[in-house]
Amino acid sequence: MALYGAEGIVLGARSWGEADKVVTIFTRERGLLRAAAFGCRRPRSPLAGAMQMFVHADLQFAEGGRLETVKSASVRAHHAKLSLDLTALAYATFVAEVIRELLPEGVADEVFFHKLAAILTAMETRNPRVAALAAVLQTLAAAGLGQSYESCLHCGVKIMGDAFFHAREGGALCTACHTADAADFPEELRLLLAALEQLDWTHPASLQLRGGTLMAAETLVLAHVQELVGHPLRSLSFLAQLC
Repeated sequence: MALYGAEGIVLGARSWGEADKVVTIFTRERGLLRAAAFGCRRPRSPLAGAMQMFVHADLQFAEGGRLETVKSASVRAHHAKLSLDLTALAYATFVAEVIRELLPEGVADEVFFHKLAAILTAMETRNPRVAALAAVLQTLAAAGLGQSYESCLHCGVKIMGDAFFHAREGGALCTACHTADAADFPEELRLLLAALEQLDWTHPASLQLRGGTLMAAETLVLAHVQELVGHPLRSLSFLAQLC
């Protein structure tokens, strides 16, 4: 079996057999992949600490048919604060599920990989609800599934002020192009979505948020994600228990 190294972040893990796990890891070099981590549930396993959710590590894999095999791992960051804050953990789990559902396996995206590392750090230090919404918007963009918030879908004009939104068509419509089945799209909501989609995680801008606008943004984005995924997201049940 050919061996290769990769830098990765664990975004999913499930028990397998008596002491093993199947893990989903987003890697810098090869994008999303699934791998078997044999024996990692044993306390003395050298893989035990690295095969936990949200761990950022340098890894060595053996290529496989259906699954790669994790051969070794050296932890870079644990993001341990996520396990200490149930709300932050719930939102991070939601982001991880969206990434697993929407990003294709085996397609490298180094820019998004570095964003993901910064997103997890931000979730430990900033409002995890806002960070999660920005992360999902940027995941949609990375997958080529984002919606248009700043320009009219029909005529391409840059939108100023209030506009309209057509979920089925995937974005904003100006006042001249809107159709009868388009919903109102207030400027405050539109600007929030655009700002979060472009948020710089290294130097995040200060955002003025109203609860109603944030809730409207979440509703719009979640409806889009659910339409794409086609089934209920399991992480939302965890979130609902905390609300």
